[in-house]
Amino acid sequence: MMLNRRVIRLLFFVLFLTCFVLLLFIPTADMKYVNTAESARESVWRAITSGGCSSATVAVMDGGKFVYSEGFGAANRKDGRNVNKTTRFNVGSTSKIFTATALLMLVDEEKISLDDPVTKYLPEFTMKDDRYRDITVRMLMNHSSGLPGSSFFFCYTPHGDTHKMLLERLKESNLKHAPGEMGVYCNDGFTLAEMIIEKISGQKFIAFLSERIFRPLKMHNTYASVGEVSGDIADFYDPQSGEKLPPEVILVYATGGLSSTAEDMCRFADSFCSGGKKILSNRSLEEMLKSQPTPFSSKLRGSHLLDSFGWDYSYLPNYDSLGIDLYSKTGGTGAYSTGLLIIPDKRLAVVASLSGRTSGEYVARSILDGLLKDKGLPVPSKQKIGSPPEAEIIRHELDIFEGFYTNGGNFIKIKFDSDRKGMKTTDVLSDSDKIFHGAAKGSGSHFVYSNGSFVAFEINFSGYFLKDGENLCFVSEKDPLYGADVVMCQSVPKLANPKKLFTDIDGKLWLMRNLPASSQFSREAPVAKSSTFKELPGYLTLVSPLRVEDEHNASYAAPFFRDQSELSIYEKDGVLWAKSNVFLFSDANAVQSIKTGENAIVIEKEGLSEWRRVESGTLLSFELPFDGRIMVIAGDRDNSVIYDSILSTDEIYAPPGSYVASFGLVGDKFTVISK
Repeated sequence: MMLNRRVIRLLFFVLFLTCFVLLLFIPTADMKYVNTAESARESVWRAITSGGCSSATVAVMDGGKFVYSEGFGAANRKDGRNVNKTTRFNVGSTSKIFTATALLMLVDEEKISLDDPVTKYLPEFTMKDDRYRDITVRMLMNHSSGLPGSSFFFCYTPHGDTHKMLLERLKESNLKHAPGEMGVYCNDGFTLAEMIIEKISGQKFIAFLSERIFRPLKMHNTYASVGEVSGDIADFYDPQSGEKLPPEVILVYATGGLSSTAEDMCRFADSFCSGGKKILSNRSLEEMLKSQPTPFSSKLRGSHLLDSFGWDYSYLPNYDSLGIDLYSKTGGTGAYSTGLLIIPDKRLAVVASLSGRTSGEYVARSILDGLLKDKGLPVPSKQKIGSPPEAEIIRHELDIFEGFYTNGGNFIKIKFDSDRKGMKTTDVLSDSDKIFHGAAKGSGSHFVYSNGSFVAFEINFSGYFLKDGENLCFVSEKDPLYGADVVMCQSVPKLANPKKLFTDIDGKLWLMRNLPASSQFSREAPVAKSSTFKELPGYLTLVSPLRVEDEHNASYAAPFFRDQSELSIYEKDGVLWAKSNVFLFSDANAVQSIKTGENAIVIEKEGLSEWRRVESGTLLSFELPFDGRIMVIAGDRDNSVIYDSILSTDEIYAPPGSYVASFGLVGDKFTVISK
């Protein structure tokens, strides 16, 4: 049967349209960049198949042109929508480079000076510690301000005034160290920078970026976080259940609140490269790319991180020795990870963003090495595994380094072996920990002393001790990922006159009470445990390692580490309360028990979450208000989340000792049915 001309034309049109649509989804890859494409596909699919992420986007620029671009995995499984060039991921702290650029734009216009005090532009910024007046704008960008760390919530819906939250916290806080002394990663400095940019420019931060950076660089797919600006976004799926979680909202834009595509991020990265479209003056570009070491970093044996204006690093020994000046900024949130790498003088840029918690830096570095091969440039060789070192006698001048340390989370005891050929690090346990672990000693590691360093051959670790004034540190030597030296722990001196809180808090469980219902706690329980230590009188842990100052307050025991929080503890209406960072806790012993049958729970006028305890194992079902949320936490020693209404609405078995937490707005009513 012969077809008429109209049908033939229609068939040709359908064939053309099908080919056109298929071409849209063919990954961009120049045939000269085989190693680049292979490295990208191998590293991304390894992350996906191992469960480290569910989707990814990668782009590579050479000389201002895209030579490779590809999406991986499903952006939305239910709709069958795959990741493509316009699919956005939250880029987390990679947003900080936009903040640094925005500040330098205002410097170019002579509206800001980097070495002016922050208080000149933000007189409302105050702290308990008078040294805050010495913090300069520059210190916000190279992480040397001494500010405590991170003051915000990750949520699934917009919540609260992040600027007000930060100012209120800082008003009650001390600095961790003197301004400018050392670089310790600090998110809060970039939120202060956001406030400066808004005040000086007269624009909201996102509006400023859109006008001055996104549009000039043709970044048409870069906005606020995916939870605020939806559209073609990569969703995040719970690794255990496979359930899709709500899109992530991050309101601290300058710190980590942007979303973008790999190609858009490459366009931005190219602006810092030779021959790229410049949005900064030559003077500001030089400022952005130059090393800015601190007094502490100059005492390290090797290179250091956080040594430049907004970047994580501007120098890696393995690449520098090959004549390659490599710059990096990473970004990790609760749901995404991004790695951005540039070699400015060779005009190369690599970006990888993943939905999941596999390191974007690790993936991007693998792709970069493939790109260097394709360009005929040298690639750092893999670290060779030698034989275990021969032990030497520890020099007596190192005896001052024996004692107690903290790694920013726990306390550690360091003791040299009796034969003085090595040392052992041991976790310091509280009395409650010893009962739980059934032993008087915690886990630890053993190191052999050789050639001036302490080596743990089995875990490929080498470190050394460093004295900085009264502070003693144990430093990781040539960290495997970066090749830089990183502080692993710092000393905590035994106190001549240790102080105590007004009540014993060893082994006490604390419940977070001021979290909004949309807080991003999918698998992390909103609880904390406190510990005190007979071996270390005057110290405790609750969120951070702390030194007791008086009956109600404790301050930083670990100023060399990020995200440390001071503590205040008090009693109100017969209940113990604790304030740490922006979090408010209450004593778990004060909660009511779940009764058999219906339990009516109402969020009271303070808007705090309501908690109940399950005394006997029971089946639970729930009736929730609109946008309300219930979590069930295993409790006791485990404290794992066994139910979250964001992920499931099924009936749940709650074991004895578990807790039921209800989150909502004032007046919200919940019904918990126990069978």
